[in-house]
Amino acid sequence: MKKTIFMSGLIFLLFLSPLLSQEDKMIVIAVRAGIYLDPDLESPIVETAARGAILSLLSKEKIRENWYYVSFYSEEKFVNFTGFIHKSAVEMMHEVPEVKEEEKEAPEEQIRELEIIDEVIFESPKQIQVLLEKTNIRAEPDFTSEVILQVQLGISLRAVGKAGEWYLVNLPPDEEGLIISGYIHQSFVQEIQEKR
Repeated sequence: MKKTIFMSGLIFLLFLSPLLSQEDKMIVIAVRAGIYLDPDLESPIVETAARGAILSLLSKEKIRENWYYVSFYSEEKFVNFTGFIHKSAVEMMHEVPEVKEEEKEAPEEQIRELEIIDEVIFESPKQIQVLLEKTNIRAEPDFTSEVILQVQLGISLRAVGKAGEWYLVNLPPDEEGLIISGYIHQSFVQEIQEKR
């Protein structure tokens, strides 16, 4: 009896292991992206995900070179869908770029100087709005940088500049009146057009 229960539990864990071991997340960058039944544009669409939707990557290997096998929770239908999405519609959320050999040997100050060159300060600040339920604002324009604040869906922020794919934002003053700046990735926000 114990052996049967143990074997049943083991089989159950083996069945779930591909789902449990994958913690990679992707974000939809297209305005609307179809999740297909099969990795083929002619296949039926099982669900449509809007820009900013978070998908769980179920397989690290691409299918047929251009497709990802993903899971998506529909808040409208209260159902978890699985299917295939084309690589052009998504991007990895926490992908850390590879460090080249010459950068590994360079002093930290030189790398920091290279990053600052990309930074552009806007002539007039831009209003941006958060597209995700919870989004991190980081100390530096890098996914591995320290998180200084988490902001909620729909919050408007004032962007004063941009460093590569990261907006430089000024946060509201704290209790002592200090204004702190941080970085938020462009895929997590959209610019709000000001009415004239």
